Amino acid sequence: MKKEFLTAVTFVIVFCGYILAQSEYARQVAESYRESPIYRHYVTSGDMLVNQPDHVVFIPKQEPMVLGDRYNDHFQVIARDGKLFAFWTQASRESDIDQHIAFSKSADGGKTWSAIQVLAGSPNKRNPQLRASWQQPIISKSGRIYVLWNQQTTSRGPHWGKCFGIFSDDQGETWSAPKEVQIRKTLQDAAPEDPPFWCNWQRPLRLGEDGKYLVGSSRFGRSEFWQFENIDEDPAVEDIQISFFMAGEKALAVPEAEVGPYDPTCEEPSIVKLPDGRLFAIMRTHVGYIYWSQSRDQGKTWDTPKKLLNRDGGKPFLHPCSPCPMYDWKGCEAGSGLYFALVHNYFDFNKVGDFNQDRRELYLIAGKFVEGAEQPIWFTEPKMFFPRKRWNSIYSSYTYENGEGILWFNDVKVFLYGRNIGDEWFKGVEELK
Repeated sequence: MKKEFLTAVTFVIVFCGYILAQSEYARQVAESYRESPIYRHYVTSGDMLVNQPDHVVFIPKQEPMVLGDRYNDHFQVIARDGKLFAFWTQASRESDIDQHIAFSKSADGGKTWSAIQVLAGSPNKRNPQLRASWQQPIISKSGRIYVLWNQQTTSRGPHWGKCFGIFSDDQGETWSAPKEVQIRKTLQDAAPEDPPFWCNWQRPLRLGEDGKYLVGSSRFGRSEFWQFENIDEDPAVEDIQISFFMAGEKALAVPEAEVGPYDPTCEEPSIVKLPDGRLFAIMRTHVGYIYWSQSRDQGKTWDTPKKLLNRDGGKPFLHPCSPCPMYDWKGCEAGSGLYFALVHNYFDFNKVGDFNQDRRELYLIAGKFVEGAEQPIWFTEPKMFFPRKRWNSIYSSYTYENGEGILWFNDVKVFLYGRNIGDEWFKGVEELK
């Protein structure tokens, strides 16, 4: 049986100190693919569901001349009026010529999903176009859905591209023609013939001034921040206005004195709001640790990054160059004071200069806002969350609807899943003070 877009009753057990969540239908999906090349090639640590999803969103059909769908990355799900809208970067394989923006939606809480629409780029290699990558969905107050993405326009790789976008006024049934959005270049890509170099991996959130959308952007290993000024006016795509904060030489980087044998890369920020209105972001680096920064003016300026510790004066979290997502448990823009992040909790410093180490098991750390602390969020001890031994490259998103939080993640950059984040992960957080 292959009904790729379905979820079922979830069974939860506690084993060896971590929580296993698994839907019965997900097991059936795994069994149906046991003889498939996708199973044998990618899965090395048990089965295709070893990271214990509760929701199965997409399993590749592997018909590359119809739709290149084996690579699925940068998985962003948003919720509106009881519906879920999923956007991701898809291709036959990572950075292949058919890299495109995929879209699907669900009207029943993620149990069933519509057929994929390709919003930009080539659906397959028959008629290849330049790559489209790293989509950014945004919904205005009226319900208009915008999608912006990095559009390759030269022979440069997929991070070099102009910003293009489309919109829909009928919940994704139809879309406008693509138009360019003007974005600022950085000092490093100032050559007239070069497009900008950028990647925004988390979706924009209403964390900026007056509830405007704000997002972190990675530019040559540094972090800057974009504020979308007029989305709620429902502008034409080409009229979208963006302010660029901490750009150029002001962009966040690891302090020079802490770089050692590595480099000052500090990128892919995940942003949450604190109960007192400050913003807090964590970023991956090349020095073996996660770094954090905070903004006291809704994202316009940010403090010099510091190592993320479990508490003031505590121990740092080890982490290779890998995504380190962080979310507000009660909703991405809630400012609830309760948070969670995913960390690898290891780094081998004997591999001098090697920051691209295996993306092994991922641990969940639950966090709590501590008023008056230097580092405003303190964390519990890590709990095993994703036990897969390799390839945990989690370019994820998070939704919170009707009291249920779901982490939407790409597993081995192939499968698209969702996993419930319940209160069992927050045991002990009340003791953080």
